[in-house]
Amino acid sequence: MSIHIESDSVSQAAAPLVSVVIPTLVADLELRRCVDSVRLVCPQAATCEVVIVAPPGQVQAILALLPGETVIAERRPSIYGAMNDGVAASHGEYLYFLGKDDIVLPSFARMLQVLGTERPGAIFGDVYWGASGIYPGRPSRWRVLVRNFCHQGIVYSRDAFRRHGPYNRKMRVQADHLLNIRLLWDRGRSGRILYFPQPLAWYSGAGFSIHQARDPVFWKLYPTIMKRFVGGWARLLLVSTRKLRGR
Repeated sequence: MSIHIESDSVSQAAAPLVSVVIPTLVADLELRRCVDSVRLVCPQAATCEVVIVAPPGQVQAILALLPGETVIAERRPSIYGAMNDGVAASHGEYLYFLGKDDIVLPSFARMLQVLGTERPGAIFGDVYWGASGIYPGRPSRWRVLVRNFCHQGIVYSRDAFRRHGPYNRKMRVQADHLLNIRLLWDRGRSGRILYFPQPLAWYSGAGFSIHQARDPVFWKLYPTIMKRFVGGWARLLLVSTRKLRGR
């Protein structure tokens, strides 16, 4: 059973603009740094709520480290499962996902102003990727077919996430890639997709997905994904290319 603990200020207030969902395995200073970076650019709970998802045995330790924040226990251990649990426990009009080793940047506050006035279906922005520099996030239907976007640079409307989610728990590292394909090939039904040309966060570049870049479930289903969301021609092209490459 999920343990859901939240502060009175969050539960009694109107729905916040953005819910920041942070899965974590432990309570540590890295997690506190991440949450502090959110609170520095968005101190008001009416604008940003933080939802931390952790193993049941870590809930009390996180509450001691970050009193007043919302902490829930994951139902089943998996990265995408924890992200789905965070969405279910959140209240915001928009959803933003971080790892505990990520840091939100000051430009995030300016992006919030765009959200408040434009109310898009999603905003894509850049991120700093470790020590490698800026990883661009300009949304493109064609790019997403071969290269995913960094989720630390994307803010989804809840309506868009509801239409294209939740994350597929059978996938280990590319469930967000599938969601982005569905979103960008939705042909306008998810609302306007905006590009915010500034880095929203510093992404450590050291997460689980870095060590397992290809998701076997995604890779197996990719021809079907292409046919369903792009078209039969795309599936045929992919299958033919794989045969030529011997994959």
